[in-house]
Amino acid sequence: MLALLMGFIFLTSLWDGKGQYFFDALVIIVLALSTFEMVKCTRSKGYNVEIIPLILVVLAVYPSIKFLGYFGFFMVLAGGMILSFCFFVFDQKVKLKDMLMTLFIMLYPITPIMCVLQTMNAYGMLPFLLAAAAAMLADTIAYYAGSAIKGPKIFPKISPNKTYSGSIIGLLGGVAGALIVYAMFEYAALPVNAPVLFSEKLSNPILFYSLMGLAIGVVAEVGDLFASRVKRELEIKDFSNLLGSHGGLMDRLDSIIFAVLFVAVVIEFLPLA
Repeated sequence: MLALLMGFIFLTSLWDGKGQYFFDALVIIVLALSTFEMVKCTRSKGYNVEIIPLILVVLAVYPSIKFLGYFGFFMVLAGGMILSFCFFVFDQKVKLKDMLMTLFIMLYPITPIMCVLQTMNAYGMLPFLLAAAAAMLADTIAYYAGSAIKGPKIFPKISPNKTYSGSIIGLLGGVAGALIVYAMFEYAALPVNAPVLFSEKLSNPILFYSLMGLAIGVVAEVGDLFASRVKRELEIKDFSNLLGSHGGLMDRLDSIIFAVLFVAVVIEFLPLA
């Protein structure tokens, strides 16, 4: 899967950046599948989630962001919310809890994946790669370090296997993941669609990547715990069995979802224009 992902990443640099459309298509597929996972698992627990507003939002996301940027981003979300309110008003079968769960799915996972599309549209691949690599490596290092060292649990009622030792060492994984992105795509200049480079806009890009990796490590831990809490509330082990023993897409994206939101907010305050 990692080799396949790297192939899509390198494709983004081809044909004057038009190879980006292949990666965009991959993100749209992930968006559709993760939304389907959330709908399926919530419906299995008695929530009559409003399907039509979610489908229309997923279909409208890419063209709206591609042509209208952040205006399209907020227009799609606002339209989806208004449509969900209308279903609640005019369909007596839709209860308050159903409408609120529909809005929750718009926030998780639709909005973070929309942020991926928007940041790629505005800045290229680097913000996403930074968020994904730092979150994934922080999660991986935390797992292996926690399994080896063990020790006190952080929130045993939410995530029984997460330890303080693993979480703290996992922050170093976040830094390592961020620096790997810098080394590969800025220092070594491997092919990728990156019209905006942090090294060209910031005076100390290595410090920036290190601090971002550290912060993403924290945010990724929160994202992991949030997903665990959601599954506890829904009384499920995994969001789906799409990936076999690894669970569903949402089980793999839990930490990345929070990371991309964090990066999307931070880069708006950076002098990248």
